[in-house]
Amino acid sequence: MGLGLRPPPLPALGAPGVYLLPEIAPPALGAEPMDVAAFVGVAPRGAAWEPVDDPTLHEAGVFLARSVAVPVDSWDDYVQEFGAFEGPGLLPHAVAAFFAQGGRRAYVVRIVHDEHAWADGRPVPIGCAFHELDLSGGVTLRFRARNEGTWGDRLAITLGFATRPVALIGTEASALLVPPGAHLPVGSLVRLHGAAGTVALRWVRAISRRGRALSTDVDSVVTLDAPVGFAPQRAEEVTAELVVVDRDPVHTRVEHHARLGLDAAHPLWLGSAVESESRLVVLDGSPPRVDVQDASLAPVLSRLAANGGGVDRWELVTPADLFGRVLLGDESGVEGLDALLGAPEVATVVVPDLYSPAPVRTPEAVTVPGVFAGSTFAPCLDRDDEEHPALPATGLTGLRLDPTIATELETIVGLQRELVRTAERLQVVVLLDVPPCIRRNMVLRWRARFDSSFAAAYYPWVRVPMAEAGEALGTPGPLVELPPSAVAAGIIARCERRNGISHGPANEVVALAVDVLDEVSDRQHDELHPQGVNALRRTPDGIRVTGARTLSTERELRQLSVRRLLLLLERAVGRQLLWTVFEPNDDHLRIGLKRMVERLLGELFDRGAFAGSTRELSWFVRVATGAEAWREADRGELVVEIGVAPSEPTEFILLRVVLDDGGGIRAVTQVGAEAPVIAHA
Repeated sequence: MGLGLRPPPLPALGAPGVYLLPEIAPPALGAEPMDVAAFVGVAPRGAAWEPVDDPTLHEAGVFLARSVAVPVDSWDDYVQEFGAFEGPGLLPHAVAAFFAQGGRRAYVVRIVHDEHAWADGRPVPIGCAFHELDLSGGVTLRFRARNEGTWGDRLAITLGFATRPVALIGTEASALLVPPGAHLPVGSLVRLHGAAGTVALRWVRAISRRGRALSTDVDSVVTLDAPVGFAPQRAEEVTAELVVVDRDPVHTRVEHHARLGLDAAHPLWLGSAVESESRLVVLDGSPPRVDVQDASLAPVLSRLAANGGGVDRWELVTPADLFGRVLLGDESGVEGLDALLGAPEVATVVVPDLYSPAPVRTPEAVTVPGVFAGSTFAPCLDRDDEEHPALPATGLTGLRLDPTIATELETIVGLQRELVRTAERLQVVVLLDVPPCIRRNMVLRWRARFDSSFAAAYYPWVRVPMAEAGEALGTPGPLVELPPSAVAAGIIARCERRNGISHGPANEVVALAVDVLDEVSDRQHDELHPQGVNALRRTPDGIRVTGARTLSTERELRQLSVRRLLLLLERAVGRQLLWTVFEPNDDHLRIGLKRMVERLLGELFDRGAFAGSTRELSWFVRVATGAEAWREADRGELVVEIGVAPSEPTEFILLRVVLDDGGGIRAVTQVGAEAPVIAHA
């Protein structure tokens, strides 16, 4: 059966004696990490419209993935891929806050507008900067910035060349004889030197083998694309070196691609190598080769193509760009939240740019009257009027929604409800933010629109110092209002890494936060907490998250730690037992599976994940035997029933104060999860 559920095979036996069986570690289930979060929003740069390699999607006409989930393990990783705080979205602030709270890994999905051009039946991204390299002979090579945005205007591309000597045994009119060990693949460019200083460039068209006369030795015959015209005395293989520099004043990026072929037939063809390895550029179009004609092999520098500058199109992004088609039932889309289908590590989702709550600032033309008055009492001087044109509209205007307007608040709720449905399909927990600036009596009405254990809500928004470009979040400066879900995701990750998944991610100080947008009073807190709205409150030692509940109305699933524990079990069993699909459905497999699941549950029990005082009271694992097992086998099934009693975090500590007859005071502490009832004696 394999994987240790049957005895290991016997070794080859020789003379009588004692033989040691090889040790084969039995398979084991491990706890899946649940601290990885995904952030979906708008960034000034980053992966978008990436090539898709799935032939099934090609048949459906999908060649580019508009959104891609990119893993980042630090704020520096995020800056490298997506830039810093240049854009109008809250995505960079949210990711920075996540890592500031102690997050370990995040997946970032950049959202761009669903508008593109078409060429040769395939989509072509727009808004990307183009750079051209003018080669000799009137040949122009075009490179496109990897993704849209004005960031691509800063690129500087240098195409250089390197040479490697090739041993020559002999020459013919259109061929070279080289030793059989010489590596000179088809598509290589060679530079040939003659006795009189003549130089020629030729392409390798084919390679064959030829035996020497009266000898068993074999030489390689390198067929060239054209006759040389002179007797070559020396030969060199020519390869390309592409250096791409992003002159970002905040974070300079440099890529160096070496030993590239200059013809599409070459195994390291420049076009395909750059497309698969570069994060900054791709070769535009499908040129069959880089037609180098300058035998001196002088390096070539790029220039920004005329009318080829990049465009920031974040004002065109709408809520429709956030939601993918696959998760909504259309199997042909790879965009928006669909990108998370390729990120199985993700357990928590935050969408900081679901909408933009900032007020719209209408740019208007300004006319300064032509009157000038100085600082002293004197006649006014006349001058010509000054006309200042309106500033271009910028920002996330396509996502602009005002929560204080009833109709727009209803739109926000609809978007958040769609997020919850998406989270249920993805089997992750989405963290929602109570819309800012709504009246306090509206918070509970907002909460009543949700009922799911796959969602948790946080209120109110927090204020953190706004970082400038090139500075870290938390640098003293103006305050930016940040959705609380961003810091909650980091706190969830922090608590799991420190205490395990069974501990409620609450009563934690929010790093960097200096204030909250709305003050939550004791009375309001008493109303919000039982309804599953996790409040952030100002305390003497900072801003704290005081709750860790879901938006479920089911008592058993009201705790966020319980939902996350159940998801952990589902992931561990569903993913790590795939190898059993084609195993023999017999008692060995059933007994082995039962032991593996019990071992995992035992480890979680030791970490305090279950409510029972003993293992028997904490879970059960049932596997059919006898006639029921045969019936399952006939159906091609193997059913493993797992029942668990998750532990709930302690939310209340009840203190009973007793005064005895002698005037003494005695305090009795009782721990419970229900609402406290304070008794006085």
